Amino acid sequence: MPRLFKLGILIVMLAISSGVLLIAPACSVLNPPGNQDPAKPNVILIITDDQPVHTLDYMPIVQKELVARGINFTQAYVTTPLCCPSRSSILTGLYAQHTGVLTNRPGAPAFEKNDATLGVWFHQAGYRTFLLGKYFNNIDLLPVDFVPPGWDDYQIFWNRDKNYANFSFYNGYNFNENGKIISYGDQPEAYSTDVLTQKALNFISSSGSQPFLIWLGYYGPHYPYESAARHQKMFKTDAEWSPYLPPNFMEDDRSDKPEWMRNQSIRMDDAFDADQAILRSLQSVDEGIGKILALLEKRQIRDNTIIIFLSDNGLAIGEHQIIGKDCPYEECIKVPFIIDYPALITAPRVESQFALNIDIAPTLADLAGIPLPTAVDGVSLVPVLQSASAPGRESFFFEHYRDTEADDPSGLGTTIPSFWGIRTAGWKYVEYETGEKELYNLVNDPYEMQNIINQPGTEQIVATLSGQLQAFRP
Repeated sequence: MPRLFKLGILIVMLAISSGVLLIAPACSVLNPPGNQDPAKPNVILIITDDQPVHTLDYMPIVQKELVARGINFTQAYVTTPLCCPSRSSILTGLYAQHTGVLTNRPGAPAFEKNDATLGVWFHQAGYRTFLLGKYFNNIDLLPVDFVPPGWDDYQIFWNRDKNYANFSFYNGYNFNENGKIISYGDQPEAYSTDVLTQKALNFISSSGSQPFLIWLGYYGPHYPYESAARHQKMFKTDAEWSPYLPPNFMEDDRSDKPEWMRNQSIRMDDAFDADQAILRSLQSVDEGIGKILALLEKRQIRDNTIIIFLSDNGLAIGEHQIIGKDCPYEECIKVPFIIDYPALITAPRVESQFALNIDIAPTLADLAGIPLPTAVDGVSLVPVLQSASAPGRESFFFEHYRDTEADDPSGLGTTIPSFWGIRTAGWKYVEYETGEKELYNLVNDPYEMQNIINQPGTEQIVATLSGQLQAFRP
């Protein structure tokens, strides 16, 4: 008979003999209560890859556990609609032009020595930090023993196993696990979303009473939108899925748009297929979040854990006849964005204030009481979290830089010229390096169907927005 089992029987017998009633603890020995210091809340930053906003409706666990309990920012945006630049902005609170990561190339090498990041700040504040999943594109161009600054534990996608034909990070990928390259095959249990979830669970279980920061970068639902085997038959019937058909879906007349846009052409069926596949890919993300939340409850630290859920950029799947990102339209720059922190957020709400990816770093530092050692472009969202009546920003700047060698399957990174834009509550104004411009009245035209840059009577608004933009254009 195992010693621990014998010891348990002895304790129970002694308790009974002494008249003491033992109450079983809420958590098992393997998962004792974790960090409950309100001055140092735990942080889990969950980042999906290329998730269209409307797909949030098809994530039942996120809807029940995060949207219904936290603050759902319905006007959330990234300042660069591309993976690598956006992630650099999330980590630093800076625009891409200030992080030096303008495109997916060179990606990681452009960020290699940047130590003004969330990981560094939280590590220095006594947090146990974990960098997990997707970090930066082209990370394998760095030495295998490269240690991302500030991260106590890092287990990140390193490169694709060239023996597998799909060249994705769903199966057949390699991980750099603290300097050691580990290969994962194509068996169902190696599906990366599930692997990442389990790694996050292991880290949380072993965190003891020390506060932690987790960057959890899922690959889903990025192209080729692969799903776990258990979800591959979902969203194939009318009962499960309805086509997403906003007014700008398969927009036919694009004569008012810039040249790159006029040349776009896709098949409707391709857009439908992509939408369904994306929804399937997100199901394992949804399940994984559920498992993480259940463990937080088990360790009695859900209330003391800040959870931010967002995508690194949006994705057009048929709008304006686009399948891809990089564009200045709402489908590319707008993202799902939810903050759940029960210790502060006592009532859920839908928030229409602007929230940006550059706001994440200052917000988390503010909530954890960590003074930022450097200036940032973003602002803390804590006042908005505390009060629905708190004032927010009236406009924001966004940017995109053309990558002449982009590896994005959509090809838009090589097609769309560099652009810079200003978005207000009612207007969007964009300037391209080609000299082309776009102006949309978002009150009358929320789907950006009519570029009114040349319409009489718009001269004053163009002058105002152009003047604002010049302060940001490099």
